[in-house]
Amino acid sequence: MKSRFAVMRYVLLSLVAGLLLTCSAAMAQKERALPGPLLNAFREVISVPAKSTVQVFGDGYRTSLGAIVRSDGYIVTKASELKGRVECQLPSESQPREAKVVARDQTTDLAVVKIDAQNLPVVPWSSDASPAVGSWLATPGPVSKDPLSLGVVSVAARKLPPNGALGVRLGGDETFARIDAVVPGMAAEKAGLRRGDIIRKMDSEDIKGTPQLQQAIRDHHPGDKVTLVVERDGRLQTLEATLGSLGELMHDERSDFQNSLGGKLSERRTGFPLAIQHDSFLRPNECGGPVVDVDGKVVGLNIARAGRVESYALPASVVRETVDRLLKTELTSTPAADTISNRRTGQER
Repeated sequence: MKSRFAVMRYVLLSLVAGLLLTCSAAMAQKERALPGPLLNAFREVISVPAKSTVQVFGDGYRTSLGAIVRSDGYIVTKASELKGRVECQLPSESQPREAKVVARDQTTDLAVVKIDAQNLPVVPWSSDASPAVGSWLATPGPVSKDPLSLGVVSVAARKLPPNGALGVRLGGDETFARIDAVVPGMAAEKAGLRRGDIIRKMDSEDIKGTPQLQQAIRDHHPGDKVTLVVERDGRLQTLEATLGSLGELMHDERSDFQNSLGGKLSERRTGFPLAIQHDSFLRPNECGGPVVDVDGKVVGLNIARAGRVESYALPASVVRETVDRLLKTELTSTPAADTISNRRTGQER
């Protein structure tokens, strides 16, 4: 409670004017230079969860952060960033350890990895509902006593649809999906689709009209691979396509420029079952780790940088349920009472 009062007192006295500077790429970098009194207040807030925050590497490059969810070496992180040889570096160590990918979940973009370790500090999960709009959040860093980033909840937890896109314009026929035009540079062109092609199947599902195809595509995530059976000149052929995003299809150079100020965006930033939007400045390789409230409790896992001042976090309840499901097969000998979801504070009993 002491840390909560320290944070609230500073916020009320200073109104934190100009804290999140995001008018340009240069300003975005200045977001790291937070006022000393605010840093002092949040150092206590993140002190415990920071011990459970790890760096995740792929082929020697840091790809994301992660959170320790079991004391025997299980760590949750962002799945789509895991590439090549995976390693994890604990905050108390100077070298990363080899890690094994145990399981992935496409819906949440979460993965569980395992390192050979014991007696690790587990993240202190919050048992409360998702934080309300206007709540302060802090992202612990793995190598500093200072928070990596600070922000406030800007939009309450909500579903973010997958919004996959093929990159075609279709006729309005209810009985078959004929391609009227192919968008340059999108998945359809790269897969070899042409104007006049009729898409008869998608991943073994019979396509009987334009609305059905549109829905089937939008139910997929950007980056998903789909198999299309296409009728061309009276003959059927099979093509493979890797879907793009609806954002690419509705390309707007001005909004792209505004959103990318300060650096790259996460490759996967849509299609989450529930996500909290907050205005902390995070780089893509700073996602995957915990985000905490002013009591130092982990309220979620940062999952994507989606815009200039737009970061997404999966609520703690979603993360815990997903991790339990992913580990159900892996940990068949674990007592039911010792699941991630049933731990009140995130510490193993």
